[in-house]
Amino acid sequence: MRITPDRVRSLRSFVLSIHGLIFLAPLVLVSAVSVPAQSADSTSDSTQSPSEGIRKGWNELGIWGGISFHSPTLIGKTPDARFGNIGLRYGRVLAASKTVAFEWTIDVIPVAVLSNPRPEVTASGPGFTVISLVRHSVYGFGAAPIGLKFNFRRNRRVQPFGHATGGFLYFSRQAPVDDSSQFNFTFDFSGGVQIVNSNRRSFTIGYKYQHISNGYTGTFNPGVDVQMVWAGFSVFK
Repeated sequence: MRITPDRVRSLRSFVLSIHGLIFLAPLVLVSAVSVPAQSADSTSDSTQSPSEGIRKGWNELGIWGGISFHSPTLIGKTPDARFGNIGLRYGRVLAASKTVAFEWTIDVIPVAVLSNPRPEVTASGPGFTVISLVRHSVYGFGAAPIGLKFNFRRNRRVQPFGHATGGFLYFSRQAPVDDSSQFNFTFDFSGGVQIVNSNRRSFTIGYKYQHISNGYTGTFNPGVDVQMVWAGFSVFK
């Protein structure tokens, strides 16, 4: 396989992004440990009213779903891709300052669908072959065990948040093209608002940029970029 500068830059961007997620986790945990004692004490008491905000030590259990509305070719090079998925989430609030809550999340993705045009022989005969782009859908499942989530204005009903995750997807067929791989790595960055009521129920809506790539473990690795809108419901306990 011919290695082009574009492929090298794509692989470098993918590796740096995954490494960034992995190495950011311990830095955030160190900063969480350094939260002043008075702040930690005031946020760790589980008997306080839920109206006072998300507390350190709370667990989040939720379900979410998303669908893409655009497929840019920033890192991935697969045009006109469509993607949708459904996930189940567990989160643990590891630290909370006066205004910010930091949460580690783990997502299990039982359903994912990727659709994109693939080259396919549509006609052939003596001396000629016609190859056309035909859209195919593949189904998959996976998980995102690395998740870093920050809720701002944690003691308010409407809380802006930023979130990043890293994980994998396994598809029923090599994706996004033949001779690539059924197993793909994923990372995403998202932001939006989470609305939390006094009963610790919450509704979330946000935007997500996600990259899907086999990391050059297959013969071809065009990669897929998607922009998504997603929504979810969760309960804090």
